[in-house]
Amino acid sequence: MIKRLLKVAFAEWKLMYTDPAAVLLLVVAGVLYAFYYPTPYINQTVSKVPVAVVDLDNTAMSRELTRMATAAQQIEVKAVYADRRQAEESMSRDEIYGFMVIPEDMEKNIRNHEQVSVNIFTHGAYVMLHGAIGTAFSTCALTLGATNKVKQIALGKQVPSAKAIAMRDPIPISIQTLYNSSGSYSNYVVPSVLVVILQQSLIIGICVLGGSRAHRRFRKKFRDSPVENESVLCRYFGRSLAYFLHYCSFILFYHCIVYNLFDFPRRGEVLPMVVFSIVFLASTINLGMVVSQVFLRRESSMQLFLYLSIPILFLANFSWPSYLMPHWMTALSYILPSTFAVPAWLSIEQMGGDIYDVAPKLYQLAIQGIVYLALGLLLTHARDKAKIDAGDM
Repeated sequence: MIKRLLKVAFAEWKLMYTDPAAVLLLVVAGVLYAFYYPTPYINQTVSKVPVAVVDLDNTAMSRELTRMATAAQQIEVKAVYADRRQAEESMSRDEIYGFMVIPEDMEKNIRNHEQVSVNIFTHGAYVMLHGAIGTAFSTCALTLGATNKVKQIALGKQVPSAKAIAMRDPIPISIQTLYNSSGSYSNYVVPSVLVVILQQSLIIGICVLGGSRAHRRFRKKFRDSPVENESVLCRYFGRSLAYFLHYCSFILFYHCIVYNLFDFPRRGEVLPMVVFSIVFLASTINLGMVVSQVFLRRESSMQLFLYLSIPILFLANFSWPSYLMPHWMTALSYILPSTFAVPAWLSIEQMGGDIYDVAPKLYQLAIQGIVYLALGLLLTHARDKAKIDAGDM
């Protein structure tokens, strides 16, 4: 039985490299996307965003605030205007993506212990730029205000600067970002997308090679071969073994090479990664085997899953919290292995979670795998009854 399984697996693996569409999906796509997708985010964090400053005060303090903004890493001050309208026109031409308005009499009001409002305007259509600009400008303004407040306390009450700082800020807050300390966008989005890439390429690849014996791409050439006429269980598990071993190499490739090359956080231990790989690939392969029995023409499955790539990416729940989605969308996402695989992968690789931390997600993936296995075997048995000359592709 083992020899027969290995024979089927080897024949299926060989077919992966004899059909151009299968090669593109099962070999090239996994490697190409692993390098192509992270490349635009190679700088990792948003920096040097073009901005401007509208200085309506034109004093030594306002110029100091402008210098602080110029020194900020996230932004690059392209111009200093004396009129707000000029800054608005510049932003409408996409020359800048935000500006800070320093109000009139800012220095005078600060020295008179009066409240001052510094307005920050950002291009809201670019979320990442909006956050970087707002953080940079607000940090500069708050730092300038705190510095002057400390000076006033130190001079007014004749106390050391350290005590003046403690009086000004009696409960300092320290914010520590775990698992993505640099705030890198690539560390946030790319690892999740890699899991979706594995899922999509594997499911479409299985469908491209064909599901039922009567409708496989190579049936005319190999319909009399022992491999294509093996028992249902032998063909099903033999083919599944080929896909499993093939995609285990992809997971190892991502873990050892792609993560190191693009400097993604990699805290995963061996045992959780092995268990995750087994459960995730089992669920995905069985789903692919089910779908391959539904579509008799491989073009149909390819078209469907290519069109569904963006919805599936959204349903993975990493770009938007699942509890904020409509209930019917959350329920729909339970069909897909990526819904549970993405958080499990991130928990292991980026958070260093052990097997107990990801057990709930692995249980859900295992349940999916069992359901799809039973359904796949049932559909395979039913499709085997189709005539050998039907459904030519």
